[in-house]
Amino acid sequence: MKRLLVLLFFSIFLFSATASAAAQRILALTPHACEMLYAIGAGSQIVGAVSYCDYPAEAKKLPRVGSYVRINTESALRLKPDVAIVREHSVVGIEALKKMGVKIIVSNPVSFETMFDDMRMLGRITGHEAEAEALTARLNMRLQKVRDQQRPGTALFYEVWHDPIITAGGPSFINELIHEAGGRNVFAGINIETPHVNIESVVRANPSLIVIPLEKRNIEERRVFWERWLGGTVHFVAIDPDLMHRPGPRLLDGLELLQQALQEKKDE
Repeated sequence: MKRLLVLLFFSIFLFSATASAAAQRILALTPHACEMLYAIGAGSQIVGAVSYCDYPAEAKKLPRVGSYVRINTESALRLKPDVAIVREHSVVGIEALKKMGVKIIVSNPVSFETMFDDMRMLGRITGHEAEAEALTARLNMRLQKVRDQQRPGTALFYEVWHDPIITAGGPSFINELIHEAGGRNVFAGINIETPHVNIESVVRANPSLIVIPLEKRNIEERRVFWERWLGGTVHFVAIDPDLMHRPGPRLLDGLELLQQALQEKKDE
């Protein structure tokens, strides 16, 4: 009986210590981290965010403390954070937060595997380890299903931006998405994450599918523009950029939509 009581006391102590050690006041200073935190059940622990943290809907109500490139240190410190999740240390204001005792954690996934690792890491620091493990397991199952359904070969051009024309190069996460979905990125050979390209180089690459993010551009105008250069047989798909550009839980939605577009093109 005495041994049982000791074990029970130790378990309660260990749980309390773990709970108290978990980050309770978090600054989500990158949109993908914001989405990850909500997805693992740690949304209530976020006390501040940057301008593009807009998903899920509750995230829109969070106090804003800056942007991708600059953090308002005074506004951030007023929220009394104990942890800040950032994309990189070079963001203006991060060093000041660190000097004031805020723990800085970098999250910048470059693959599905590192994205899953970061989700688990956020689960550990927030006390939501089980939820993070369950989430990554579900997402990994969806990823494996996409890989199993790959039908490689379709030449794809991804129009990151239109003026000037910017695409996804070999080192980009978008290039990995294209590959995982079964496409062939026509600019994968460029060793730059988001290279500028000209119209002539796109014409020479001769893509049969063009992906245009639904972001501050007229999709019909882009369709007319590229058909003028590539002919009427080129296929188009418009995708919410947040599903493709943010390495968070919704990335699998974007991957599945991309694979569907590729398979529809093959079935024509």
